[in-house]
Amino acid sequence: MFTINEPTSLKGPALMSGYAPRMSRVSRIKRPPAADPSDPFEVSRSHLMKMELGKSSSSCKVSLVTRLHRTSVLQEFWCASFEEACVIENLAAHPDVVSFAEQLTRVDFINDAGDATHTRVDVHVLLRNREEVLVSVKYDEKAKRPSYLAEVQGIAQQASRSVADRLTVLSRFSFHPTYRACARDIHRARRGWDPDADRIVLKAALGLSETFTFGQLVDRAALGHRGHRAAIRLIGDGDIRKHLVDPFAPDTVCWRAAA
Repeated sequence: MFTINEPTSLKGPALMSGYAPRMSRVSRIKRPPAADPSDPFEVSRSHLMKMELGKSSSSCKVSLVTRLHRTSVLQEFWCASFEEACVIENLAAHPDVVSFAEQLTRVDFINDAGDATHTRVDVHVLLRNREEVLVSVKYDEKAKRPSYLAEVQGIAQQASRSVADRLTVLSRFSFHPTYRACARDIHRARRGWDPDADRIVLKAALGLSETFTFGQLVDRAALGHRGHRAAIRLIGDGDIRKHLVDPFAPDTVCWRAAA
């Protein structure tokens, strides 16, 4: 299970079958394309069609449009439920998440009855350290249910490392409440486009001490609300760091990311 105290990997059972070194794997998950500066609000549509979504006629179809980085194109993600949209929004805001795709990757396995079957995972995530994680999104009760976690363990034991490194189960409540609030702020700030403000705030951070507060950074940039939003984008992208469960508050301690 992913916990906010383990920010560099999505915890879950490792994929074991057909082990392949990570360096030899050709990832299906690509970095998000850069936005066109002349049309930064153009939306790159999902690879899914709306009618492909959902496992039942009652499934909620949710379109989430966000940027995975302040310079990347706005991307549309079709989600089979509100829960899935919340998890995707939280993943997008994590500074160690580079990219992901929804409902892309199929995993074949033998079930307890001995039948060959498969599952299509909800989200396939690429991390900054090049790890790849398959995420099954479930509502909170099922995400904690021992019988379901045992089922996931069984699938992971049969799945190949040529596909990803591990498989995990998440609900929106897998993320700390303050982290969820920050993720929402990052989502809103990235929906904007202000590369000049981003550049000025990043330069302001270089003129501060090794650690500084969020308020000191915004004040030094002297851009008002533009600087506040730019600081949030830079933290979301990992150029500036804070503890993941600290809020965007004036006294929150921040530091520059290692070059």
